[in-house]
Amino acid sequence: MVSVIEMEYRIFGKTEWKVSEIGLGGSWFYGRPEMGLKPVSHGVAVVERALELGVNYFDTAPLYGRGRSEEVLGVALSGVREPYYLATKVGYYPEPFDYTRDAVWRGLDASLKRLKRDHVHLLQVHEAEKAGWPGLFDAGRTIEALLEIQAQGICDYIGLTGSDLDLMSRVLKETDVFVSVITFCKYDLLTREATEELVPTAAAEDIAVICASPLHAGLLGSKREQWMAQGRFADLYDNLMRVEKIVEGMDEPMTHTALRYLLSDNRVSMLLCGVSDVEELEDCVDVSDGGRLSGELIAEIEGDSI
Repeated sequence: MVSVIEMEYRIFGKTEWKVSEIGLGGSWFYGRPEMGLKPVSHGVAVVERALELGVNYFDTAPLYGRGRSEEVLGVALSGVREPYYLATKVGYYPEPFDYTRDAVWRGLDASLKRLKRDHVHLLQVHEAEKAGWPGLFDAGRTIEALLEIQAQGICDYIGLTGSDLDLMSRVLKETDVFVSVITFCKYDLLTREATEELVPTAAAEDIAVICASPLHAGLLGSKREQWMAQGRFADLYDNLMRVEKIVEGMDEPMTHTALRYLLSDNRVSMLLCGVSDVEELEDCVDVSDGGRLSGELIAEIEGDSI
């Protein structure tokens, strides 16, 4: 059972939102087609427990289960009275998604139907590199549509996600459209790529930094043996072994140390944990107790980080 007494909250960039430092990512709690879908009740139970634990930020996307994640959240959040923030994304669907104004609007309309609502708090570009600069900013493309959507009150704010750190850094420097940015597997115990330019840029522009998959897609947690058997993320194994030796004497599991490492950076607004069940959720939330890593330990961990 989770031992956290009270969730810690942080300000979400230039907004006035006070968000839980642990957010619920919607990429796993519904199950996966390749692993078998879970009943809707499974995902609802995860969301309900998250709310009980003080989680007030929920992130989803049409890509997750081809809309299944949005459908589950639509059911789970129906009738919820306590305040929360709901974020979804545009991209991938409807297929072929070409980042035109029409595709953005059609994708959003479908998302809202699945979510059973006419408004979301944050609407994000899903993997900006798939659009590129022209797909984002040319006339009749993504940003034009998102600004229309925001002006009509269908979303409060616009966010950015992706893996192309250079592109996202440029977007944040040269525009004032976005209030948040998600970095995925680019900043954690094993890699610090996002801290070279993206994180400092976001901090300078008062843009919320969301670290998604803070356990590096499970390599720092439950998927370690599976990924190593498959050779996935092989370039990180040496660093993984090094970090494991550094933290092996600590009185908490590696997963907790990994999450505390990111929470020790006050430029980070939230960790987005894509949990698959209540047990994994509680394990993540357990870290929101105000405890941070020492400067000495952080320096040692970062000694050979990429």
